[in-house]
Amino acid sequence: MDSNNFYQHPQETWDAKKCEKLAKRTAKDGMGTPYPFKGYIGSSASIPPAFGPVRYNGGCVRNDVWYEGEYRPFPILAEGFEIVTVPSWGWRIVKITDKLPK
Repeated sequence: MDSNNFYQHPQETWDAKKCEKLAKRTAKDGMGTPYPFKGYIGSSASIPPAFGPVRYNGGCVRNDVWYEGEYRPFPILAEGFEIVTVPSWGWRIVKITDKLPK
């Protein structure tokens, strides 16, 4: 994949308030059933994907320029949060806690 021909979206910056809100949220599927974990922020399988590259059949036009596809980078998170992969589900944002015994 030639990423030089992909529109690069600006990278977002999420503050602590937004990160906290998303980390506590329980998403629901299309039938209203809650997911078994909190903090879901998207999947590469959604259309368009929440983050990462997507190539369009016929391309896309952004700012009057034709591109083969587009790329949306992961956001810059507030300190104390991270994005983790949930196998076969996508990504979730979690608050980092010190779990080591003191």
